[in-house]
Amino acid sequence: MASAAKTPSTGRSVPAVNTTGPDTLDEIDRRIIDALVADARMTNRDLAEAVGIAPSTALMRTRSLMERRAIEGFTARLNLNVIGRSVQALIAVRLRAHDRDEIDRFTSTVPRLPEVLSTFHVSGAVDYLLHIAVPNTDVLRDWVLDNLTTDPVVGQTETTLVFSHMPGHAGPLT
Repeated sequence: MASAAKTPSTGRSVPAVNTTGPDTLDEIDRRIIDALVADARMTNRDLAEAVGIAPSTALMRTRSLMERRAIEGFTARLNLNVIGRSVQALIAVRLRAHDRDEIDRFTSTVPRLPEVLSTFHVSGAVDYLLHIAVPNTDVLRDWVLDNLTTDPVVGQTETTLVFSHMPGHAGPLT
């Protein structure tokens, strides 16, 4: 059982927070994560109320989850159609050779291009899967030509259009 610890700023005793790793998330940690997955913009007061804990505890627990990297950040979920990026594609990329310097160059540039939503390093017949969003199919064609097929490390690409995207659950498996 976790013991109480004194905070450096106030010297008051507070319940110890589990800091040994993601496998040690307790029920309160999981409820905080679930609430923030549902609405990452909720106030700390609303989070505390939703979880059934004091606001100071909610703040301390949320900070601890961030320090332990159980929560890596907060983002805005965009409507790609509204912002002018209505064409999504998954692009399978097979590298020509597996030279470390070329792989490092590829992974330090391509995933950071503004059109790239996600990059997956995978096993199997291809090396990478890119999820990109662009305004139209002409831009998609040009993007693949300009950023992939002309890259000397890229041996082959295969582009698949995304008709719809249904995100899964981002919270912990309970």
